[in-house]
Amino acid sequence: MPARVALLILDMVSTFDFPRGAPLRREAQAMAPRLGALRSRVKASGGVCVYANDNFADWCSDFSTLVQLARQSPGRHVLEAVAPDADDAHVLKPRHSAFHQTPLQYLLKQARVDRVLIGGVSTEACVLATALDARIREFEVCVVSDCVASSSPARRMRALAVLRDCEIEVHPARRALDAR
Repeated sequence: MPARVALLILDMVSTFDFPRGAPLRREAQAMAPRLGALRSRVKASGGVCVYANDNFADWCSDFSTLVQLARQSPGRHVLEAVAPDADDAHVLKPRHSAFHQTPLQYLLKQARVDRVLIGGVSTEACVLATALDARIREFEVCVVSDCVASSSPARRMRALAVLRDCEIEVHPARRALDAR
């Protein structure tokens, strides 16, 4: 039986109003159409999409509030290409990893997911931490190299090199669904 796939979309619902936010927003905006296209392919293949987002320590807001705030900010141009649908799951995360102190592992197991594809921001922080945590939890993991962004190309490349050194799959979107 083939592995059921989930696409984890990290921190793409954002105002990008934080240190290094402007260069990260520019990189995320350039990458977002590719991530949106991958999202469509994953859903068409029967996979699931899960948005994992920082709540910026605002424990009084929820995911829909974050979406509204992003739509009213410079981050709206990023969100346009990857806006969540009503049937997309979401988790709010307190720190870098989408697994740390969230129900993500339970959600993925309940959906019978074996393989996770990871896209979003930022490669050297949240993507890296989430990929390592997914591997620890015995999921097949692939970081989608052209669907991640950092505040600089050098940071992105260094983080992708670390992931490869940790023997985590790193593939472009055109190969991410098919690679094993």
